[in-house]
Amino acid sequence: MAVVGIYLAAGQSRRMGENKLALQVGKMTLGSLALDTAIDSALDQIFVVTNADDELYWIPSRMRTHKKCTILPCPNSNEGQSVSLQCGIKHAMEHGASAAIVLLADQPFITKLMINEMINCFNQNPNSQYVATASYDGLMKPPILFSSSLFPALLNIRGDKGAREIIRGRVYNQGKRLPCEDHRLLFDVDTPEDYNSLLSHFKEA
Repeated sequence: MAVVGIYLAAGQSRRMGENKLALQVGKMTLGSLALDTAIDSALDQIFVVTNADDELYWIPSRMRTHKKCTILPCPNSNEGQSVSLQCGIKHAMEHGASAAIVLLADQPFITKLMINEMINCFNQNPNSQYVATASYDGLMKPPILFSSSLFPALLNIRGDKGAREIIRGRVYNQGKRLPCEDHRLLFDVDTPEDYNSLLSHFKEA
């Protein structure tokens, strides 16, 4: 069963005040960290959804040209995350994917193990509607795997929280939740303070 990744990289970075994906983190950019992890995982294909005017200088050429990666400029990405997600879902459907894992480009600590565990869980439970990451406090957070059976519903959502609302609603008991005890793995970078915390982590590592 083909499981693809939808890498959401079309945010507006309003709280950061500049394109956060291009911020330097060691020898990498913030936006390339989780993408590098996704490429190294068991995902069959990765659809990188970007703003239509993104010059993509935050993505190293080896990733842009990688056989797993397809760059998808999203013309209306400023209308909300759901629009970017739907851009990826449409391509997942065209690809004939059995499921898609939604990944956020501002979550630099996502690991290959996390992604592969979600894929393995779905392969072992193919009737599951979703496989979600459950944080230490029990809340479901990205990355989240959606079965292809939910693709039509995802094409009808609006706003930034629609996908999670689908899970919390009619299919809540029809999926799997994988616990993530280390909340740092789900850390996302939205503000200058978050970025400074990220840099401090890399200095300590």
